[in-house]
Amino acid sequence: MAFSNPLLLIGLSAILIPIIIHLFNFRRYKTIYFSNVKMLEEIKKKTKREQTLQQLIVLALRVLGIAALVFAFAQPFIPSDRQKNRTGNLVTIFLDNSYSMEANSKEGKTLYDAVDAAKNIVNAFGFSDDFVLTTHDFSGEESHILNKDQMLEMLDKIQASPNSHSLKEILAFEKNTCTNSQKGNQIHYYISDFQKNNFNIAQLATDSATATFLIPMPSEEANNVGIDSCWFLSPIFKVGNQVTFFARIHNYGKEEVNKLPVKLYVNDKQKAVASFDIPAGSYVDCRMVYSIEEAGTHCGRVVIEDAPIVFDDQFFFTYEVTDNTRIAAIQDKEPNRFVNALYGKDSVFDYVSMPYTQVNYTQLKQCEVIVLSEVPTLSSGLADELAKFVKGGGTLLVFPPKEMDNSYGRMLGNLGADTYKSLVKKELKCGQLNAESIYFKGALERQREKLDMPVTLQHYEIQGGNGGEVIMVLENGSPLLVCYPSDKGKVILSSVAMNDSYGNAHRHALFFVPLHNIGIMSDIQGKLYNTIGKDNMQTVALRSDNADEVLTLKGRTHKEEFIPEQRRIGNETALFFHDQVKEGGLYDIVKGNTVMGTIAFNQDRKESDLDCYTEDELTKMAKSSGQNIEVVPADTKNIAKSITDKLNGKPLWPYFIILALLCLLAEITLLRFWGKPTINNEKV
Repeated sequence: MAFSNPLLLIGLSAILIPIIIHLFNFRRYKTIYFSNVKMLEEIKKKTKREQTLQQLIVLALRVLGIAALVFAFAQPFIPSDRQKNRTGNLVTIFLDNSYSMEANSKEGKTLYDAVDAAKNIVNAFGFSDDFVLTTHDFSGEESHILNKDQMLEMLDKIQASPNSHSLKEILAFEKNTCTNSQKGNQIHYYISDFQKNNFNIAQLATDSATATFLIPMPSEEANNVGIDSCWFLSPIFKVGNQVTFFARIHNYGKEEVNKLPVKLYVNDKQKAVASFDIPAGSYVDCRMVYSIEEAGTHCGRVVIEDAPIVFDDQFFFTYEVTDNTRIAAIQDKEPNRFVNALYGKDSVFDYVSMPYTQVNYTQLKQCEVIVLSEVPTLSSGLADELAKFVKGGGTLLVFPPKEMDNSYGRMLGNLGADTYKSLVKKELKCGQLNAESIYFKGALERQREKLDMPVTLQHYEIQGGNGGEVIMVLENGSPLLVCYPSDKGKVILSSVAMNDSYGNAHRHALFFVPLHNIGIMSDIQGKLYNTIGKDNMQTVALRSDNADEVLTLKGRTHKEEFIPEQRRIGNETALFFHDQVKEGGLYDIVKGNTVMGTIAFNQDRKESDLDCYTEDELTKMAKSSGQNIEVVPADTKNIAKSITDKLNGKPLWPYFIILALLCLLAEITLLRFWGKPTINNEKV
């Protein structure tokens, strides 16, 4: 037997009080007066031996009663195997502070109830125990072993977090912190609403020396509606164009939502508004159309109104709109007039041409498309720059020269594209068009009619097994125009050059359409937004050769400012955010005093689904898991005491309380009915 409060055993000294009273009471004599002496004959006097026995029994009952009370307050228990084999406690508490914990509860907010429960648990342990606190923040403070005072202080600082980690990630973080403690008896508490989409009890592997307690925090049922995602029908943005925008609105509740207003803002101007009916447990894709009026960075947000869960009522996104596409043509000593006419005469393109012997590499870094037109050879420096350009997100369009050396094969092989083989001098027609290609899609209105196809007099064979997207193919099955993805960019190979010796393809409208669209499609947008905790990197165009320049992210709404990790990749810079972004919203990319662009961040939408495991469901899963896991109801009046009793073993204090009451009752009965004088066989 052991005691939770052994210091209270000093109360056993109180048994001296009845002993002293009884010792003095033995020396006292009692005189009884009678009006009639004859009555003395009828009184059955007690013997001295009977009186002594009665007093000793009363003394024993009083001593036993006092001792039972003292033992009860010291809280005796039969130690469990865990307490017998281990010394010292390592108490870990995971407190779910995700946005779903901001739901309303009977007492206020679920998060506040969770913090109170955690404090009660901490107060149930001693100052010699070690503590570990884990939340969704994964902060530096949470990676250290804490004492009791530090633990309580950190619990007072807990706030709702935009981060949301899986149980597997939480267990890994917690385990890494626990290795810093020397305490052998590990006790784990998980205080959460236990959302079904983020909790798998099978991952809670425990051993015989580890106790795990699940404390569910139920919230009042809420009919939450959130914005799940957004996208554009077309990824191309040009001034004056009309764009179609979609936002997916999800109803996570059990009741249908009628006429929910959805508003779209771009650059703080309302562009569209609509209302939608959303069935229970389903979603709708809200379609809104508006026109692009100006170039530059466009910052948008979709807004709904839905209380009490409001973190998912706004969704942020950004995209770039350019006046024109920057295209550079690297040509032979004599520029190709057809290439110049294709890209240089159209106001949609910002076009520059240069001979391959005088390449301006600074201008190349500012471009979205580079056209390599009949360049006889590629220097190692030019090949390296072209490879960096493509891998950084650029588009390279190649028209072959009359005579080609091995430099083309090396460059194309480095980019993962097929290579040019022999020159085939044979007249062939274009046999087929890939109407589903983005470079043709929407341009062919009468696809069923027989089209006048371009004719080639000679062409280069394009061979290899890299599986590019064929845009146009000749009658013999050889590609006429083919596109290969390479890292973030693209390589597009033409089997003919832009001159009359190769036929009439360069003068034909069906060849002109994809070439023109190659320039336009190069402005396809990247990510519209990032998800906090999932997307930790985004690339931005670098407009300077100074690699030492530092980019800073500045929040527009929350006024946060930090310097992300930066890596130069070709003509782009990769920004790594890690866990620096704490709130959803718009963040400007600043270089010096110049805003280079804007990035959007949104919270993880899995917190929007408030479908959680009930206490009964958790209990069934805990029993079926075969692990040392118990579920403690959050409405237990004294969570700390309930858990402590389970940890310490079998509590004995209720039995000592009963024993004390029995001693008191026995003493009263003894004094009331034993040894009373009688007259005429009746008790006086």
